[in-house]
Amino acid sequence: MEKENASMKDFEKYLDLAGFGPGQVVEATVTGVDPAEGLSVDFGGKQEGRIQPSELVREPSSYKVGEKITAQILKINDEEGYAMLSELRPHRRMAERKVREAKDSGTPVKGYFVQQVSGGYIVKLFNVLDAFLPGSESLLRRDAEIPQGEHDFLIIDYTAGRRGRIVVSRKALVERQIQTFFESHKVGDVVEAKVERVRSSGATLKIGPLTATLPREEVSHDPSVSIHDALKEGETIKVKIVKLDPAQRLIEVSLKALEPDPWQTAAEKYRVGTIVRGVVKNIVPFGVFVNLEPGLDGLIHVSEIFWSSKKVDLKKFFKPGQMVEAEVVEVDPEKRRLALSYKRAQGDPWENVMERYKEGDIVEGTIVKVLPTGLIVEIEDGVTGLVPKSELSWNKVSDPGKLFRERQSLKMKILSIDSQNRRMRLSVKQTTPDPWEKAAESLKEGSVARAIVKAKLNSGYVLQLKDFSVEAFMPSSHAPEEMKEGAEIEVLVLRIIPERRKILVSQKKLEEMKDYEEYKKQMGGSQKTLGDFLKK
Repeated sequence: MEKENASMKDFEKYLDLAGFGPGQVVEATVTGVDPAEGLSVDFGGKQEGRIQPSELVREPSSYKVGEKITAQILKINDEEGYAMLSELRPHRRMAERKVREAKDSGTPVKGYFVQQVSGGYIVKLFNVLDAFLPGSESLLRRDAEIPQGEHDFLIIDYTAGRRGRIVVSRKALVERQIQTFFESHKVGDVVEAKVERVRSSGATLKIGPLTATLPREEVSHDPSVSIHDALKEGETIKVKIVKLDPAQRLIEVSLKALEPDPWQTAAEKYRVGTIVRGVVKNIVPFGVFVNLEPGLDGLIHVSEIFWSSKKVDLKKFFKPGQMVEAEVVEVDPEKRRLALSYKRAQGDPWENVMERYKEGDIVEGTIVKVLPTGLIVEIEDGVTGLVPKSELSWNKVSDPGKLFRERQSLKMKILSIDSQNRRMRLSVKQTTPDPWEKAAESLKEGSVARAIVKAKLNSGYVLQLKDFSVEAFMPSSHAPEEMKEGAEIEVLVLRIIPERRKILVSQKKLEEMKDYEEYKKQMGGSQKTLGDFLKK
């Protein structure tokens, strides 16, 4: 029985040895690594397998114990109990087959640059095959550094055999990729792109071998979004193609095209007549831009800010970031225009003017225009009134421009309100007592008063009585000499006509009276009275 068992073991040993032989390709497991001697492997036979460094595809140190590789048995040394194997030879045959298939099918292969030689570069394919890359097919300048890492190449020439030759190209591959891209893509397609450079005017992106441009205005529907915040160099993003020109190899892409366009729903969302809230974005001479939502701005034209037509500095009334309410007056999605009205949102001030103002009220206002016939005065935005020339002063006013100026503040009395016709009649003089009442009570014929020369007429002088703020007239014959405007004099009241608001005075008669009084003193008195003097 023991003899039979021994014979069976010898037979199994024979079968194991007979199963492996030179030329056979096997799967081997790395059992040891020696950078100088190579690898020790277990290929399934009774012998230890050895692979010298020259028969490896990679550097010995790059292999790990337990790693599985494909190798070919070169020879078996039964006496010393080891077998020599090669990883390189089966790998080379496999690589040659793949190169041949890639040449026939036009499939790109991967490889890396080894060195620069005359006329081009040596490229290693599949770690075992040397290929030649002509400089004209490299897409590299002659003085450029050799690229690192793996790259794709197209086989443009292949000759098998010991003296076989492999020629590869990067240019042909890129040209084919470019052609394929333009043939397979159209405007509206969404593609992935890598951000290369970001500038204030826009960004450049890489889509495969092609360079695409992303203009600043295509970053977002919201123009306030910073391009530097939206894009980071090196990141991969999705964009939509908006322009394609194969002849110029031009591609323009958009980020905002992937966002919902707020103008598509603007007409429905912002109906004419509705009151909306927005943030003041920009202030310009012709109006105020208000942001209603990202990518959608409305304009409040300067004519829709105030009910009045006064010219003002808008920056004194509005600040960027300020929240305002406005009424929608026009929406045009095609022209991407939305018009707003600030004043309509505040309401027409004439609609309830009778609730705020009554006839007889004393109000304050600002002169907006000086006319020959009076003043236009604004009491509040949109509510103006007229002060007729006759209501400017208790005295006669010939030229309102000499007494009043634009933007001057005034107190006025409301004489009448016509809300239907948007009119209001005002008075400046009636905010103070009528000085003629005091003058009529205080002044009599024969009274002496102080006066200032206001104006010279052909027939005489217009005087202002200082203590009474009324005017008097002095004929030229009652002035002892030529007088200048602004001169202060004393005059004698000759006559008062209250119903006509007129006073007649004389400087000459006053001097004569003073002379007569002096004469009486010198003469020791007299029975004649002042009345007698005046009658004379």
